[in-house]
Amino acid sequence: MKRLFFTLILSSSLSMSHDLWVEREGSQYALYYGHLHPVQGEERFIKYKPEDVLKFECVSSSGKVVQYKFEKSYPAKLKGSCSAVLALFSSGYWTKSVEGLKNLPKDRVQGAIEGWLSYESVKRIDSWSQELKRPLTDDLEIVPLGNPLEAKIGDKLTFAVYYRGKPLKDAVVAYDEKPVGSTDDEGRINIRIKRKGLQLISTSVKEKADGVKADYVVKTANLSFEVK
Repeated sequence: MKRLFFTLILSSSLSMSHDLWVEREGSQYALYYGHLHPVQGEERFIKYKPEDVLKFECVSSSGKVVQYKFEKSYPAKLKGSCSAVLALFSSGYWTKSVEGLKNLPKDRVQGAIEGWLSYESVKRIDSWSQELKRPLTDDLEIVPLGNPLEAKIGDKLTFAVYYRGKPLKDAVVAYDEKPVGSTDDEGRINIRIKRKGLQLISTSVKEKADGVKADYVVKTANLSFEVK
């Protein structure tokens, strides 16, 4: 019952969260936050502070970080010869209170109900290598188990979710902000590709925090790639 309740919380979180994605703009990459596919009433782009970007890296076909140029601005820009790019972003502390949602630590909000610290990451794959079948970090990460760049509409692809270097069981996974299922005992899930263009696959974990500034930490990982 506890597992089901936790899964429902994550499903709700994924369905209402904002997207973090990387777009290729000529010889550069740009990091955006908002809604990749906005519906009525949603903003496509939400401006963030440059300091919210904690990391923006260029990765080679060997899975190693290589030389690149990073412009810490809005939007954050990266220039380099990359097989994949990785970004880590944090909008900071959020607290739900009797007066609504505030972008502040829980101990600085009157009438606080609960608070959390948010971290989001995105990995964009632009060229394929076998090294990308493994996680590039020890943090929460989604890994394709085959070349997603060869996918066509209607194809079913297999992905694995890793956390701290190990497959993560029962992780709720979303495709275009809609939960589509949870991972099996080996951290795997199958997802059918529904459209062309930039794909966005996401998952989250929720962990206890210090109980002072935040009750818990929410980490969200995104994987994106182009289907042509």
